[in-house]
Amino acid sequence: MNLKGKNVLITGGSIGIGLELAKMFLADEANVLVCARNQSALDKAKSENPALQIAQCDVTVREQVENLLQTTKELFGGIDILINNAAVFRRFNILEDYPLEKQLEEIDINLKGPVQVTNIFLKELLQSKEPVIVNLTSGLAYVPMTDAQIYSATKAAINSWTQSLRYQLRKTKVRVVLLSPPVVDTRMNANNPGVEGMKLISPKRFAELSLRGLKKNKDEILVSPINSLKLISRFAPRMAFKALNK
Repeated sequence: MNLKGKNVLITGGSIGIGLELAKMFLADEANVLVCARNQSALDKAKSENPALQIAQCDVTVREQVENLLQTTKELFGGIDILINNAAVFRRFNILEDYPLEKQLEEIDINLKGPVQVTNIFLKELLQSKEPVIVNLTSGLAYVPMTDAQIYSATKAAINSWTQSLRYQLRKTKVRVVLLSPPVVDTRMNANNPGVEGMKLISPKRFAELSLRGLKKNKDEILVSPINSLKLISRFAPRMAFKALNK
């Protein structure tokens, strides 16, 4: 797949993985629009990357996503690649009265968001000559982290939804890609005690590997060691669970 001239939308693209992916697409001469809820983060991303297009959008709010679709039409005349990256990661103990509203919000952002964006943008994607939907998942989709239960559950749901979506779109031109990072050195993991002692990959390196997989037309891009984690979870699920949650 040649990325030059492709029109790309990345949700949650103002910082971290999303922004590094945007930079890589720009380096390959793609047209890139990133959206996020935080306008100041978007403005900062734009100031550091002038070729980047930005739009404020909460992916859980239908009206805002519909407005985002209109923005892509005005900027690019269409869209070729949708990357569902927006997500939040929260650790908590349910016995400590963690607010139910926070748990439901995490489900909305991590699961409802990608489903909603994909459905609203699908007709536009079908007009592309080489359309791609990329859904970001996690190793926690295969082995849940007990104090990140909502995040783990939503990423497992993303895995399942992606497989079904790929099957339903098999007779169209749309390619559906599952992209799973290892533990990435982002703000999300900056104060995460669960990653102590782990070897973190840089967002830039992850973005490089991701685009390499896209160019090779892979349907699943599981950046090491996610392949190993997936395999272990299949053949020794208890061992994998205990190892992650010790």
